[in-house]
Amino acid sequence: MHAQAIPRVPARGAVLEPWQQSLSDAHHIAKTALGRAATTVVAERNSGIYRGAIIGHTRDHIIQQIGKQPNAVIHSKDLFHALERDFPEVGRAFSIHYSRSHAVAREIREKVREEERSR
Repeated sequence: MHAQAIPRVPARGAVLEPWQQSLSDAHHIAKTALGRAATTVVAERNSGIYRGAIIGHTRDHIIQQIGKQPNAVIHSKDLFHALERDFPEVGRAFSIHYSRSHAVAREIREKVREEERSR
């Protein structure tokens, strides 16, 4: 799975395009939630599966923690199908996979814990 590096944004004080501001905000959310050492990448659109908790949303992006280390991936909301505009909820774990430049999100349910609760 390859992820794209976050594109550089204009210098502080420069006027940002809305998508640039959203991307900058997404990066800030990741650093705030996971710490200054957090690594943040943009999801690979052509293929890839990302699993983890959703840690935030911006106008144009979804931020997801991946793995146990302070790593996050940023997903573009415009890659989700029009019928799936109920974006993944913050605090819940999701699997987001890409196929033909479209993203599909499925909630990850913790089977072990659910089975233990039902006993």
